Amino acid sequence: MIPLENAGFTLDIGGVAGFFGGDEVLSAMGTIHLYKGRKYLGWYNSPGSYTVAKKYGRLADSRFWKGLFPRDNVDINKFLGFDGEKGPAFLGAHSGTRMSHTSYIAYLLSSECEQNAETVLENGTDEALQTCSVSVARLSRRPPPDTLISTRKTWMAVIPILASVGSAATCAYFHDWYCFSMILLGMLSSGVACYAAGRGTLSFDQPKSSNGSPRGDGVLHSGDKFVVLMGAEQSVCAVTRGWFSLKFDHQPLEKSGQSGQLEHHHQQHQQHQHHRMGFSSLLLVVQFLLQLLLIPQGTLFGQIMFLATFVCSWVYNCYLSSIDKEEVQRGMLMSKVLEIGKPGLKKYTFAKRTTAVVFLLLILQPQDNEGILNELLPNNTKIWKIWKEQVLKRLSAGKG
Repeated sequence: MIPLENAGFTLDIGGVAGFFGGDEVLSAMGTIHLYKGRKYLGWYNSPGSYTVAKKYGRLADSRFWKGLFPRDNVDINKFLGFDGEKGPAFLGAHSGTRMSHTSYIAYLLSSECEQNAETVLENGTDEALQTCSVSVARLSRRPPPDTLISTRKTWMAVIPILASVGSAATCAYFHDWYCFSMILLGMLSSGVACYAAGRGTLSFDQPKSSNGSPRGDGVLHSGDKFVVLMGAEQSVCAVTRGWFSLKFDHQPLEKSGQSGQLEHHHQQHQQHQHHRMGFSSLLLVVQFLLQLLLIPQGTLFGQIMFLATFVCSWVYNCYLSSIDKEEVQRGMLMSKVLEIGKPGLKKYTFAKRTTAVVFLLLILQPQDNEGILNELLPNNTKIWKIWKEQVLKRLSAGKG
């Protein structure tokens, strides 16, 4: 006998199944490339299928898929949060480089310095008044181009997977084939979507510096926060102009004479990736439509089993959504790309901006003290000019 067989009502949850928990699912999908093997662990009945289909269907870049999922141009790195905030402005101490804003990598490094660098306080001043900071990052590694980033592991997905399998088996035992098939379809569509979205490999790229370039020492500055970068031009360039990217083409041709074949191979691979994203999104839409039709046909007990898988998956998605993705990215940047531990970062705090600027000039020893001083302290009154002249004289004489 089926439990609750004689109940006088049913749960009409098919209509909300495609929308409930959609934001949490989207946020959870953004962690696929941050955890090793996560793309293989999506085989559970998850809510929000229609919301996910509309969002990820926009990544399928072809005329056919654009008709099903209308969209503007989408950058997958921005879409998945690997190219977020712009970094602070940058001044080169020896190269003369001036950048009004830098890359997302510089933003992550600045955040890491602000939050986790070893702090040295200015003597004789109340800590609460020390609002200016100068962080020093010594960049000894020159990250090679196309650096693959290994990610962390998680096995929490086993819980919603087992819940979905158990609920489907229970529905089958009581011969509720409607709810059994919908749970099974939900597991299939979610697993395919997770695998298709997670096919890419997260890597770090950067432009190549010119041969014979001077040292790349310089300062990132935003408000009263300064980060002094010390290292070779290529090392500093990795911070100011580097980026995270998803690589979907893992089989490049090695011979230099095959560049045309390489381009053709890359285009074919990208087309296959677009079709995978399109088909997985279409499967999610089909799941949503079938849920509308078939879930009301199931028994109350089967509908409760179906709802239980949603609740379990929703809790798991909330857990993934709660993860600070920026913090995980900072950890990958520091340990896998720049290879800087806490001893390589130090933050000095000061009560006055003028003291902080003079301190960083003493560290950088730039070729153009005056230019950087005027850039960071643009005040141009008579008193300021006199003060700057005295500072520059002392810096030039080595008496600072």
